[in-house]
Amino acid sequence: MPRRRHELGAPDYAILGLLRFGPRHGYELLPYFSRGGELGLVCTLGTPRLYAILHALEELELVQCETSPPSSGPPRKVFSLTEAGIEAFELWLSQPIRRLRQIRQDFLLKLYFSRLLPGHDTPGLIERQLAACRTVSEELQAAADAESAESFTRLVYQSRQATADATVRWLEAERRQSFASVPPTT
Repeated sequence: MPRRRHELGAPDYAILGLLRFGPRHGYELLPYFSRGGELGLVCTLGTPRLYAILHALEELELVQCETSPPSSGPPRKVFSLTEAGIEAFELWLSQPIRRLRQIRQDFLLKLYFSRLLPGHDTPGLIERQLAACRTVSEELQAAADAESAESFTRLVYQSRQATADATVRWLEAERRQSFASVPPTT
């Protein structure tokens, strides 16, 4: 019976993304999440947490597990994506993020996978995220303007808007770089 209470987060999607490239043992996934691993800068996982997530994803029927025959030592579990896992990952990858604090982890992971997946529209991903961040900035500006000049609430909204604006500038720079790396069509 599938688990109903596990809400998917950035580490779950990162695991789904890695399995998007093919079946793997848990120990093959682990180096990606170490402090020196490719994803470790934004998503660090130890062995117990990695296997807990894999188990949860299996219960949610997003991954399946098969036992590989041992060459030496005990049999190993090999994890692969199900169709539902592929769909969940693709949906996550295409959706912009509205919560600015999730940019540091979720969006960076999305960029990582978007750049690696053949044919994925990385410039489109950046454009959707830019639009979402601009909307958030405008909403925060309106909320700040509705408060009195001395209000702490106004200060908080302005601080969040500054973060949104900085994110927009970073995304614009990333967009320029992304478009510069796209080969021209003839």
